[in-house]
Amino acid sequence: MIPDSRARFACVLFGALALSGCGNYHIRADNAALQNDPRPQSWTGSVALASDPAVARCAVTRGGAAVTEVTTPAQVTLARGNDPVEVRCSAPGRMDTTVTLRPLRDFAVQHHQPTGPIGAGSNREDIRTGRVRRFFDTTVALPPASFASAAERDAFFSARAAAVRAGWEPQIARAERSRDAMIDSADTLRGYMQEDLAALDRQKADATVTRARGRR
Repeated sequence: MIPDSRARFACVLFGALALSGCGNYHIRADNAALQNDPRPQSWTGSVALASDPAVARCAVTRGGAAVTEVTTPAQVTLARGNDPVEVRCSAPGRMDTTVTLRPLRDFAVQHHQPTGPIGAGSNREDIRTGRVRRFFDTTVALPPASFASAAERDAFFSARAAAVRAGWEPQIARAERSRDAMIDSADTLRGYMQEDLAALDRQKADATVTRARGRR
């Protein structure tokens, strides 16, 4: 069986129209990435923003410019593109928390493969404009303003780190199965995950542990 990269190279070399199957190579690349996952419905341009606790005040910015301010739960409209979005949330008794939303490959739309002159041009536009990226629903978890013990703090942030890893695993696995179906490589996605984990570590370092009276 010819690996995806060699199949794409063959299409580029001989021309998409001259080789049977090259014209629908993007479908095979997508199917390899998705494996048994169904192809999603068309994205409406809206993401559901939730929080833990259930009600928080959140400011949404992109490229340093304000997008909107909402109280969770809320729907937020975001345009396609390559620029990430930052969501900063606050709630009584909780630490202010900022998360980064990154636009990722949208499998509901075609990501053109560079097969032939037309495909190559469309592929460049896909990458330049981010028109085949989308945002996903997000829940912002705000840690308590203080923890009763270091063990309680560590347990909270350990659970959050596990959730971050679990959230990135499907995207990384897709990139590993079919690089051509994705825009970001598996290494790039791992880098995003590490950035999120590093932000979580910084927040943990700032967390307050309130020891009970009489204890040292």
